[in-house]
Amino acid sequence: DEGTRYHSRLPPASSSPRLPLIVKASGKAAVEVPGGRRLALEGSFQSLAQGLGETYLGAYALLLGAGGLALGLVATLPTAATSAAQILARRASAGGSRRLLARAWTAQAVGYASLGLCLLAPHPWSVAVLIGLAFLAWGCGGLVVPAWTSLVSSLVPRAQHGWFFGLRGAAQAAGALAAILSGGALLSYMTGREREGAGFALIFAVAALVRAIGTVLLARLPDPARLVLERSRPFNLKPARASRKTRRLAVYLWSLHLATYVSSPFFVPYMLRELRFSYLLVGALIAVPALVKIGTIRLWGRVADRAGPGPLLRTAGWLVAPVPALWLLSRSPWWILAAQAYSGLVWGAFELAQASSILQTTRARERQVAWFNVVDGGVLIGGALLGGAIVNLVNGQGGPGYLAAMALSTALRLLPALAILGRVRGIGRPEWSHLKVPLRVWTVRPTRGLALRAWDGIGFGAESRRSKKEDGEAPRRPPGPQSGLRSTAQGVQSFTAGPKV
Repeated sequence: DEGTRYHSRLPPASSSPRLPLIVKASGKAAVEVPGGRRLALEGSFQSLAQGLGETYLGAYALLLGAGGLALGLVATLPTAATSAAQILARRASAGGSRRLLARAWTAQAVGYASLGLCLLAPHPWSVAVLIGLAFLAWGCGGLVVPAWTSLVSSLVPRAQHGWFFGLRGAAQAAGALAAILSGGALLSYMTGREREGAGFALIFAVAALVRAIGTVLLARLPDPARLVLERSRPFNLKPARASRKTRRLAVYLWSLHLATYVSSPFFVPYMLRELRFSYLLVGALIAVPALVKIGTIRLWGRVADRAGPGPLLRTAGWLVAPVPALWLLSRSPWWILAAQAYSGLVWGAFELAQASSILQTTRARERQVAWFNVVDGGVLIGGALLGGAIVNLVNGQGGPGYLAAMALSTALRLLPALAILGRVRGIGRPEWSHLKVPLRVWTVRPTRGLALRAWDGIGFGAESRRSKKEDGEAPRRPPGPQSGLRSTAQGVQSFTAGPKV
């Protein structure tokens, strides 16, 4: 989710693993980050486990005999479970970071490993067991966000968050890409030996092992001199009040997310069942938008700095609408490759603009962001169930169910663009540069590659886009928790949770 586009000036890696990571900002003295290398390395293991667990979950459900509705549910589980965990996360102790993280990640590793056991359950119970286990596994991961945030905030100086998360984001992107490609290669090999089910079980076992290694790395981190604790207060279940500008933006994003998930769960089943692509080819096609997004995210950051996030959001909102329609034009792998490259290009622009727009309109207020996540999780499930119903209905009449879902998704994406997108205005240009926003890999989706999101609760000392004001005054102080503009955009669904495909 993801921060491969930040400046980071790092000295050559030392041969001693005990030495702290040295992060140096331009013109400033170097700042030591104890355990920085382990934190960055843990990010690669985390995204490797996430990629192995998520990328081929829909294909696994297809192998177990899932129909359209079940495929829709399985595809939304990682995002919906994490969104649902938002409410529980507010009640979890942010102070017992290390112990809570270790327990939750251990439970998540057990959940990953247990996914392979669904092969032993009789149909249709195997699909139901898969849905339950997946919800618990990803829910455990989302539950510990406040604890992880407090630990990192204690170890990494605020002024260095941009550089540190750039390093960690690069490690996460590398881990996720490795998961996509290696998973496809392994499944292709095992399918050729007529052991397809064993291939999935092996993938989930490796995901569990990698998640456990990340937990061990966490346990070996140095104790922070001071643990940053959030003020203890009960989470208010009452929906947060929001301005008209925020409500309009939220309605547009929810509408687009619903339309997106009408088709999102069905691209991988379409490639496997209808086009008869190998798992290796499917993995390569999923990796294409991820590579394009990583290569162009800095470009879109500069565009957002110049034009502002509002114009970029309104332009990209139209450009993402025809993505599923491209799949209706040809069955050629080369055409789909081009469609995937286009998807990565426009979704990268949209995700960046979406995250910045939500930060600007909500001022990163935690209740508004949390409720955006909760509603968005329900919207994603609703869109997936609608798409699944269309697939079942059209398939039952002998028609192309997957293509029907893609056509409907295109039409539904155009509706909010026509009705609402032009009215999403008043989003100011932030003083901080979009190149400095701490990002993470939030999820992996077929036509999005890596979906990225801003880190929850992480303040960042990003440099202003101008070194000084034109009249010679000192520049405005970069946003941080003191100003209320914290990067708490977990529910922003932008850099990651937004429309997944």
